[in-house]
Amino acid sequence: MAELSPEARMLAEAREKALKDINSIRGEGKEEGIEEGIKKGMEKGRKEGIKEGKREDAKMMLMEGLDLHLIIKITGLTESEVLELKSELN
Repeated sequence: MAELSPEARMLAEAREKALKDINSIRGEGKEEGIEEGIKKGMEKGRKEGIKEGKREDAKMMLMEGLDLHLIIKITGLTESEVLELKSELN
């Protein structure tokens, strides 16, 4: 293989460094994207868990015969959600 001129060697080294930098940036961006996705997924799961807990509480209140409006007030569920749960129990 022929010897590279100092200028050609400098250009080759600069190109190699630029490619490494690009790959590093892409990797960091990918990691940041994954972390953001995990955070969003955890937040969504937490919210769904809270909602499911409220639904379970409302079912228990319905089984105990509590007033519909009191259940709505306590759980924060809508009237249609509570009525749907009530129909599931019957």
